[in-house]
Amino acid sequence: MISRQTTFSQVAAVALLSIFMSHAIADEKVIQEEDISFEKCLKVITTSEHKLSIAPVIKDISDQKRVALFTLSDGTLTIACDGINGSIKVSTNTN
Repeated sequence: MISRQTTFSQVAAVALLSIFMSHAIADEKVIQEEDISFEKCLKVITTSEHKLSIAPVIKDISDQKRVALFTLSDGTLTIACDGINGSIKVSTNTN
């Protein structure tokens, strides 16, 4: 009975650790947030594409909201343009 409890405890600990680690890994780190016009924000996406030499995956949320996802070797870089609020948000997620 003791070996079963130990095994169950070990499995439960590993499962909880895995859940905690996957949550910690998936956390977004905001690099920059500021007010900027939608047109300038779109230029930031274009400039980033040229400097990184990586084509982003573009998600057109609406005609005034756009998100660019750059896949990097260690995670993703996200640039979100919000023309309604006039803002940009640059963030990263690491693998």
